[in-house]
Amino acid sequence: MGFLTWLESTAYAQWILTGLTGWPLVLTSHAIGLAIAVGTAFAMNMRLLGLYRAIPLSAVHQLLAFAWIGIAINVISGFSLFMTQASYYVTSIPFLVKISAIALGIVSLVMTQKMLTRELANWEANGVSSQGRNLAIASMGLWTLAVVTGRLIAYL
Repeated sequence: MGFLTWLESTAYAQWILTGLTGWPLVLTSHAIGLAIAVGTAFAMNMRLLGLYRAIPLSAVHQLLAFAWIGIAINVISGFSLFMTQASYYVTSIPFLVKISAIALGIVSLVMTQKMLTRELANWEANGVSSQGRNLAIASMGLWTLAVVTGRLIAYL
């Protein structure tokens, strides 16, 4: 636990935890990153599931760059929040479930992006494959699990 204790004792972690502006700024950044990443993923997944057919899959594919921006914001802000109570978070079941769901959500995003790149023309003409739809369902479940367990960290 030496490294975790060291993280908690850094000036940066202390500023976030005890400063007047640290926690609100980092938490707001985390919420914005979450909205971008999860919002983009959900919009894409709903389109893959057949909703909003008026929106071309090529347009949804281009939106994925925003999901990566949201994930980058959340990696930075999430690690910043983690630093403030690292020793606690590594033993928190909701936190561990959240991190696992995020990791799997990112894997699903990568898989979806690769599949969209490869199958875009086919899916535009013939509809999304069952594999694409199943991946969309799994992705929505993983991101929902990440959001819910993220909120539970403060209460469990």
